[in-house]
Amino acid sequence: MKTLATKHIRKKRNFNKKKLAKQLEVLSNKVAKRGVYVVVDSEPGYKVLNYASKSLVIDNIPFKSVANKLTKDLNTSKEEPSLKGLQHHIDKYYKYKNDILFYTNTVRTSEDKIKVFSAGVRLEEAIHMRNYFKDQINFYC
Repeated sequence: MKTLATKHIRKKRNFNKKKLAKQLEVLSNKVAKRGVYVVVDSEPGYKVLNYASKSLVIDNIPFKSVANKLTKDLNTSKEEPSLKGLQHHIDKYYKYKNDILFYTNTVRTSEDKIKVFSAGVRLEEAIHMRNYFKDQINFYC
């Protein structure tokens, strides 16, 4: 029967502590410069914040999956992308969502047939436009 080694047989490495400290400092500066982005709940949807500066990057994202994908992309990218187009699509999405609620209420409560017909047509158009902007938001990320 062979005996097992009971003591460490490897030598301890002597690291250059000054060099390691310098490398760690350079790495931490790069991470701090790039920023860390997080998803936070907000009243209508989610918002993305820069965690270091607590500044708002984009607000009212309607879907959590899109917000998570966006933060993942922002955290892995070297430079910060332009998000004006995404904010425009989000604003339009909420506009048409609000219009759908208004036209639905108008169709239910109105007694005038002309108002009901015109609100019904606008309701269909608002539903299609909301779905279009929903697809654009999902496509953006």
